[in-house]
Amino acid sequence: MNKLDLENKKNRLLYRELFLKANEGFKEQINSLKVNSFCTNQKICCKVRYTGLSPAEIYSLSQEEDNISVEYVRLFVPYGASDAFNYEKNNQIDLDLNNKLAAQVHKSYVKSVLSKLPGPVYFYHCRHIGQNNKCTLTGGKSILCKFPTSITTLLPEECGYQDWQKQAVEKIKNEISRDILVKLNEIEKYRQTFKCQKTGTCCRLASSEFSYEELKHKAQNGDNFARQFTSVFIPYDSIEKAREIYSEYIDMVEARLDADEKIYFYHCPYVTDENLCSIYENRPQICREFPNNPLAILPANCGFHEWKDEVLVASMLLHAIIEITEFNLQKIEAALQD
Repeated sequence: MNKLDLENKKNRLLYRELFLKANEGFKEQINSLKVNSFCTNQKICCKVRYTGLSPAEIYSLSQEEDNISVEYVRLFVPYGASDAFNYEKNNQIDLDLNNKLAAQVHKSYVKSVLSKLPGPVYFYHCRHIGQNNKCTLTGGKSILCKFPTSITTLLPEECGYQDWQKQAVEKIKNEISRDILVKLNEIEKYRQTFKCQKTGTCCRLASSEFSYEELKHKAQNGDNFARQFTSVFIPYDSIEKAREIYSEYIDMVEARLDADEKIYFYHCPYVTDENLCSIYENRPQICREFPNNPLAILPANCGFHEWKDEVLVASMLLHAIIEITEFNLQKIEAALQD
């Protein structure tokens, strides 16, 4: 494994560690809001519980000692199960009948779940829910009784924990997003203390995952970055032409790619032999702000390389937080949507 491969592996492992750390931190913040909501004791979560797993799949996971699946086998029965139903052997369920019978218990909730989730959805009911919504389970509560455990769970409108989801949306939009913006601004402000060393690399070897034709198409469709980029940059005829300029840098960029990824290199015709910009006063905003992302690949002689090294971990962590919050916000809002 060469030096580039080792560095890339190190960065991937670092990002994975930071992502897991960010995800745990996000969960802690969101779960702390749950105490502000309460169960309305409708017992809908006992009568209609959904999952994408069939009884056979749940049983298979239970044999692998998956705790949730073990509890499903112990407590829940799928709608449409015959008297001879058994998770281990007689576990085949007619999906249409399963959905139909669940809808008879709570039509609007089942309809909402089926409209929002792809693929087959199975509905189950707890075997310990008795008359007058009384729980007959003895020996302590199951982990499945701590419903919902995920902020993105689809809930019936009667459920008091929809308020938890609404609070989470507010926290993400007003508090977490604000904190992210503050930290991004701090990183950008620190970048301004470094200066361009006029190596010309960013002018002669700009790269993009998109071909020139794709960038032009994006520009025509209103993409501001693509419009600015194609206003100055010209594609190389081949990767070999780009490699003649700075082969080590090409290797750095290509080493970051997955096997199925492509990269295209471009050059600016306005850079002089002295690595100066002949349209400096009228250069695009993307040139003025480069590099605006510390995750960008920079050669060692770039004036901003030290900045990149110093803020790399913080930037990776912020990138992970942004990914996590955007994903969860989308899921929560979809869950709350009528």
